[in-house]
Amino acid sequence: MALHTPLTELFGIAHPIVLAPMGDVSGGRLAAAVSEGGGLGLIGGGRGDLTTLATECQLATQDTEKPWGIGLLTWAVNQEIVDWVIAQQPAAIMLSFGDPAPYAKAIHDANIPLMSQVHTLDEARQALDAGVQVLVAQGREAGGHHG
Repeated sequence: MALHTPLTELFGIAHPIVLAPMGDVSGGRLAAAVSEGGGLGLIGGGRGDLTTLATECQLATQDTEKPWGIGLLTWAVNQEIVDWVIAQQPAAIMLSFGDPAPYAKAIHDANIPLMSQVHTLDEARQALDAGVQVLVAQGREAGGHHG
C-alpha cells in the first residue's frame, strides 16, 4: 500500500523512505534495491570519485528503472563533479556537510530536486535560502556525524 506524502509525490515513490547516501556502503545495487522496494535509493557519492560513481550509477541503472539519486559531501566536491552528477539525470541530488548554495542553481536549472542534510536551525535556514526542496535533519545519534 502506497503512502501519499509530499516526499512520495516529489520523487514518484510509493513509500516515504530514503536510503542515506553513505560513502562506501550505499552503492548502486543497494540504491536500486531500495528504489525497487518503493523508496528512494541514494548512491553514496562521497568525495566525488568519478570512476567509482560511474560504476555505481551503471549498477543502479541496470538494476532498476525506478527513481534513484546521488549524495555528495559538499566540502569534497567541485562544480565539475556536480555537473557530471547532473548529467546522469538522477531523480535527486543530496548535498551533505556544507552549504548547498554554490551548486544549487545548476541543480535547479537541470530540474533535479535538491536535498540537503542539516544539523542546526541555521543550516536549515541556509539550505532553504539556497532553494533546497528537502531537508534531512540529522542529529548526533547518526553515527557521530554532525555539524
